[in-house]
Amino acid sequence: MKILRFTMPIFSCILIAAHFSRISNDWLAISCLIFPFLLFSKKEWVLRLFQVFLIIGGIIWLERMINLVHFRKQSQLPSLRLAIILTIVALFTFISAFVLNSPLIKKIFKNNGPGTIIVPVTTSLLTALVLSIVLLKVKQPVMILLERFHPGAGWVEVILLSIYAGWIAEKILTPSRTPLIRKRIWLLFSIVFFSQLLLGLVGIEKLLMTGKLHLPVPAMIIAGPLFRGSEFFMLILFLSTIILIGPAWCSYLCYIGAWDNLGASIHKIPEVMPKWRKWARLGILGLVVIATLCFRFIGTSGLTATIAGGIFGIIGVGIMGLISTRKGVMVHCTTYCPMGLLANLFGKLSPFRMRISKECTECGSCRFACRYDALTIADIKKRKPGFTCTLCGDCLHRCKENAIKYHFLNFDPVRVRYVFIIMVVSLHAVFLGVARL
Repeated sequence: MKILRFTMPIFSCILIAAHFSRISNDWLAISCLIFPFLLFSKKEWVLRLFQVFLIIGGIIWLERMINLVHFRKQSQLPSLRLAIILTIVALFTFISAFVLNSPLIKKIFKNNGPGTIIVPVTTSLLTALVLSIVLLKVKQPVMILLERFHPGAGWVEVILLSIYAGWIAEKILTPSRTPLIRKRIWLLFSIVFFSQLLLGLVGIEKLLMTGKLHLPVPAMIIAGPLFRGSEFFMLILFLSTIILIGPAWCSYLCYIGAWDNLGASIHKIPEVMPKWRKWARLGILGLVVIATLCFRFIGTSGLTATIAGGIFGIIGVGIMGLISTRKGVMVHCTTYCPMGLLANLFGKLSPFRMRISKECTECGSCRFACRYDALTIADIKKRKPGFTCTLCGDCLHRCKENAIKYHFLNFDPVRVRYVFIIMVVSLHAVFLGVARL
């Protein structure tokens, strides 16, 4: 009986794949055939994602039926039999999705607790939606990577990244696993980003966004457009991301911040940074802006400006290796990087906050988890993480009283964290698919 219940959904999946293959979209057909293999995971959120796919498949059949009937009527050809057949196929597909609600099937799939269905499924669907829009609407130079090499293959990447996003969202839901998962996916993004850069430099130009080299130093996100007076794409992307998830750009999406995190993690106990740090980072931002504008107005060549940017980046790497490793704090990100300051400033436009409730006993355990120097004793007494907080969530599991929570107006903190995870993991997966130089 169980096998029969799985047969209908799998057969429906094959029919949808056959439809795409028949209209010469073999890559989309391959994408559809990925779903049945997901059932081996025995995760309930995967089961629900499969149901959503089948419902979309049923809609595709109905849309196909309407278009073909309209075409045949215009051509004065009989259409009744075609309409009946495709309607039956659509109903079969819808019923296949309903069959997966069977108690017999549910017993096979694991539900690991609150949020472990809605969060991964929503994250997968949001990722799929955004990447599909990119694939369908945005042409070169910004395009899904596989699409650059094989037209149509982008759909396989969309499906795989969407499934990956759901898997990560489920993993990161457990607060005690957040620090490890966050650091791993952050490092993965950095490795993918710089691997594409290196391969692009050795001759595979399709791995570069424009086919031209742009210096991979975060400060260039603001300095580049100021110097050129054009090409504001990266700056707009940065600001849009900040509005959505606040300063979490610095703890999940920055392509170089993962290095600073690795350096700071060498020193087990983070030290408290001096108070003059906030003035130093403001001065560095001002220096970058003023120097860039001076380069522009005195007519400095692009090569000279690039060399200056490269030197700035090399100094930053030096700070990671020489200071962050000794302080246990991400000194590059919280003091030297201009984009870190901008993320903290413009992050106030985001609805997400981190708060410390009255249950806090001021034990200080959370302080040892924070590499952004945002949980000093003074911050804990104020019941509010410091200005440099990036909403990374590493501190949550350290608090035995569960006093540190994500905050948005008067909404339930648990649900606020769910929404934050959906947003930040979806953006991570999208950036993994499209962000390159």
